Amino acid sequence: MCGVIALAACSSRYGSYDDTGAPAPTRTDSSQQAVLRAIGGSAISGKVRVIDRGDYASILVSLINVPQGAFRIAIHETPNCSSPNGFSAGRPWAPPASGKTPQELIPIQYGNIEQRIDLELRIRGLHANGPDGVAGRSVVFYAGTRIEDIRPDVRNDAMACGVFEPTRLLTF
Repeated sequence: MCGVIALAACSSRYGSYDDTGAPAPTRTDSSQQAVLRAIGGSAISGKVRVIDRGDYASILVSLINVPQGAFRIAIHETPNCSSPNGFSAGRPWAPPASGKTPQELIPIQYGNIEQRIDLELRIRGLHANGPDGVAGRSVVFYAGTRIEDIRPDVRNDAMACGVFEPTRLLTF
C-alpha cells in the first residue's frame, strides 16, 4: 500500500498524472509555432518555432520527408494555408527591423539524404510577437533557392505551409 501512495504523489518533469481524463492545463510563452502540412503534392511535414531572444529570434525547424538539395523557408503575410499551392499565405514578408528582403531573411538551407532536418537559425530583427513578429503570419517551405510570389492555381516550388500560433506549453 505504501508503494501505491508514493506513486500517486509523484510527478515527472514532463507532466503529472491525472486520472480524471481532463486535458492537461496549458500556458503560452513568448514563442510562436507553426505546424507544417504538405502542399503541392509533397510529403513534407514538421514544425517551425520562433522564440524571442532579445534583438533576434531563434527559429527552430524540424522537418521530415525533405527532398535532398537546396530549400528555402519564408515567412508570409497572411495566416492561411488553405490553398493547394500556398497562394492563401499571401506575399513573402520580412520585418523592417531586419533590414532584409524576404529572399534574404532566412538563408538557403540544404536537405540531406536522410530526408530529416533539425536546425536552429538566429535572425536579427525578427520576433515571435509584435510588429516585427511572426504572430498572425504563415511560413512556407520552398524547394530550390527562390522564394516566389505565389499566384492562384499556378504550380510553384512551395512544398509545405503552416500558420503561426502561440506555443502551448504544459504547466506543472
